[in-house]
Amino acid sequence: MSNLTSNDTSLQPSPKDPIPWRVETALCVITVLFCVLGLVGNTIVMFYFCFRIKLSQSTVYILNLAVADFLFSAGCCIFFIYLLCLFNGVATSAESKSAMAKFGELLISFTYNASLLFLVTLSCERCLLVCFPLWYKCRRPTYLSAILSAVMWVFSLLITVLERFLIPDHRSTVYIVTSAVFLLLTLLMVGSSVVFLIQIQKSSAHCRPLKLYIVVVAAIINYLISLAPSRILRMVFFLAIVPTSYMRIISIIVICLCSAFNSAANPYIYIIVGRWKKKISTKQALELAFREDSQQTSEENITMGSQRSDSESKPEAPELDSSRSL
Repeated sequence: MSNLTSNDTSLQPSPKDPIPWRVETALCVITVLFCVLGLVGNTIVMFYFCFRIKLSQSTVYILNLAVADFLFSAGCCIFFIYLLCLFNGVATSAESKSAMAKFGELLISFTYNASLLFLVTLSCERCLLVCFPLWYKCRRPTYLSAILSAVMWVFSLLITVLERFLIPDHRSTVYIVTSAVFLLLTLLMVGSSVVFLIQIQKSSAHCRPLKLYIVVVAAIINYLISLAPSRILRMVFFLAIVPTSYMRIISIIVICLCSAFNSAANPYIYIIVGRWKKKISTKQALELAFREDSQQTSEENITMGSQRSDSESKPEAPELDSSRSL
């Protein structure tokens, strides 16, 4: 997320500009609330996939995506709490402004890029799962998910460093290149997800992973609603089309607000889809949301298990003696 905090002077009120700071304060509060929801939701996902649910080849990316979204929410929350203090007249030094600007810029940009890369990789994995099921189950390298996850983290760090540090004199060229890469990754994610959905529609109803189908659709819609407009606003801000300091600050806040919404929504999508119309635990909901085929634990077994545990916990009603009733 480059160029969001490049000038720390644009983050403080100017006496020459009649800026309604209450609007910025309200937007910052909403962003912080989304960040808190993202911290809670992604913590739940990380806990269950680290300690309670056995990772599969696809859910490795879900865990890494949750880590990236958690770090993004944490960094964005700290940065916007600082902005709230700044907007409301809390005295801060020039050194603290510079340090906070660099911290927010690095952490938010790094985790933003990582979230996008993991989402694209997950979409491609799901596409390979339905297009080449025999290769995916028999010949796919066992540690490919872990290797690709490490590569995605390194690649995200590389993009962040290129945008901010290594080539300051050619930052415009670097930003155009990274924007082109962003567009290609977006097209790849949408295309692979569409192929995934088409292949699922061709499969039989018994083998069709309906909840995984819904998760894919919801993730694509969430992405198109939140991250795509965010990137467009970043490009407008980078090209200096926004004329006033007020509009620049609004652009920064809206960009982070869209990204915070995306990071916060993903874990709750998983849980809601997995628990749809069923009274099951969060662990079972996450298992059902990412059930890939009928060979894994079936939805009926999980539901029956939860119903059986509920029936065992209830006391049995005493049976009436038929002889006495006669």
